[in-house]
Amino acid sequence: MLYVLACILFKPLLLLVYRPKVYNRAALKRKGKVIYIANHLTMGDAIVLAILISRCIHFMAKSTLFESKFMNLIFRGLLTFPVQQYTADTKAIKKAVDLLNKGKAFGIFPEGHRCIDAHTMDTFDKGCAFIAMRANAPVVPIYIQPDAWKLGRRMHVAVGDPLYPDEIKARCPGRKAIDALNCAITDSMLMLREKAENL
Repeated sequence: MLYVLACILFKPLLLLVYRPKVYNRAALKRKGKVIYIANHLTMGDAIVLAILISRCIHFMAKSTLFESKFMNLIFRGLLTFPVQQYTADTKAIKKAVDLLNKGKAFGIFPEGHRCIDAHTMDTFDKGCAFIAMRANAPVVPIYIQPDAWKLGRRMHVAVGDPLYPDEIKARCPGRKAIDALNCAITDSMLMLREKAENL
């Protein structure tokens, strides 16, 4: 499998060159359905998640990356499937929910694109919260420190405790639950940013 091969090839590079220091690493170890989310700075962010998390993660990525036959083959081999950006892509959402209901791990960058300003985070799209609610899957937030990819600098990664949709739904029934979960995700990521900067 291309995914496994990529992890084998890139793991020594990540561990030896960037020496990741991870806060709350134990929260990464989840069995069954789970959504891993992270801030998005570079294409390498997915590699960080794949290497730090000891299970295969299915990622959602913008559909333009799949336009050529070669890249389509590569990305699908990396367990990635396309989503139409800035739309309610019901096909991609159904794919994510189906994977989660089969007990798979799903990865998504809720900003929806790579952030231009490395020291801020863009508004999180509600798609992640919607998928989590539909599949009743816990969300594990991960913050990758902005200077993580600078040579000679140690990579800092902060992991938050899981956010459980059913607990939020019990407090905020109906459609408000999606907004409440999205706010909880945002708040958690902001706190993790402080943790990562102080590692």
